[in-house]
Amino acid sequence: MGMGLLLLPVRAHALQPLAEFLHHAAELNFDNREARATAVQRVHEATQAWGHLLPALTMQADYIRNQYLGAANIPTGAAPGTNGVLPTHHVVMSPVDQWDLTFSAALPLIDVAAWNNVGAGAANQEAQRERVTATALEVQKTVARTYYQLVGARAVARAARRTLAAAEDNSRYLETRSHAGLASELDFKRALAEIERDHQAIEDADYSTVTLSRTLGTLTGLVPEGDPIQDPTGLPLDDLHDEIPLDQWTASVDGLPSVRAAVYDKRAAKRVAAGAQAALYPAVSAQFTERATNAFGFGQSPYYAVELLASWKLDLGNFESSRAQQAAAAAAAIRSERARATAADALADAWHQVRTQTAKSRSARTALDTSRLAASVAHEKYGSGKATLLDVVQAERDTFSAEVTDIQAEADLASARAVLRLCAGRSLVTP
Repeated sequence: MGMGLLLLPVRAHALQPLAEFLHHAAELNFDNREARATAVQRVHEATQAWGHLLPALTMQADYIRNQYLGAANIPTGAAPGTNGVLPTHHVVMSPVDQWDLTFSAALPLIDVAAWNNVGAGAANQEAQRERVTATALEVQKTVARTYYQLVGARAVARAARRTLAAAEDNSRYLETRSHAGLASELDFKRALAEIERDHQAIEDADYSTVTLSRTLGTLTGLVPEGDPIQDPTGLPLDDLHDEIPLDQWTASVDGLPSVRAAVYDKRAAKRVAAGAQAALYPAVSAQFTERATNAFGFGQSPYYAVELLASWKLDLGNFESSRAQQAAAAAAAIRSERARATAADALADAWHQVRTQTAKSRSARTALDTSRLAASVAHEKYGSGKATLLDVVQAERDTFSAEVTDIQAEADLASARAVLRLCAGRSLVTP
């Protein structure tokens, strides 16, 4: 079925088309918004992982007020002067007003754990990007199901009111005949009972309409419009065609967003496990430091220092962390396999649902035509005295029941076709 058969046409003063609800849900649905926010978080986390491989710059300024001056005159070792005084050098080790300026730059040279964290961050970012798309498809499923249920509920409400109107006309007709002695009081009572039954059906349909309207509004941020009673919007008439074979639908299961997200999750878990194991390896880094101070003592200011650092830490915690992350990677691999199997099962279920609903819709249409014909015959026989009012009432009940079944079957079929496409990763929203 083409996209045009899945989306209802725009009608004046009627319920908005499905496409409008889907577009609003893409922007306003809570799940979609949360998924996009999490995607932004993953981007920054991936950038943060890269940051651990880049130079880390530190600048520090200190001011110290010392109570006493720490200074001394140190002999230089030169020969005494003409006055016999030894030459000295005035050294300040702690001035009263002391200041220090320090700049340092640290660069990791060999850090296998950090390299793996970068890979894990990139995989998590890609996984969440796929999950955003998967979430959007799931939201569309829920919106489409709710939409078609609402359209069906409104159609049932209108059918119930038509049945009620016919029952009220019949009641007035029987009341007149009863007063004229041409109809029994029992027939009149039965007509009144049928009116009450139709009122109950209307209440049930109205309740479904109200709750589904609220649910759809919450899902999409768009309030359904149109008078549920006067709304001319109906369900699209399906041509009851068969879908393409199931194997053609499942051929692309590996490309589904939910499956790809699970694959990236597995990749990220493997990188995290490798990073945990790499914590057992030595790490090498370089550091450059320059300091300026007025408390340089015997040295000079400013001065710099370059360091090459190697560190190696072994403890039981690192061993156990490595083993735990390896188990987590194995669990992620299992989840990836399950995601693929789940997606394939969902596709198969959706495909068979379309087949089932197509058969139900075909049967419901036939049953409705038969019930309408039976009701027409019952009215004719009752008018000619060849049938009782009970026969007419039962025929009307059967007709209403058949109409409700047909409406539900049409709604379920439209929903099933939409869900099948969404399970195959085909969005109902035009980019």
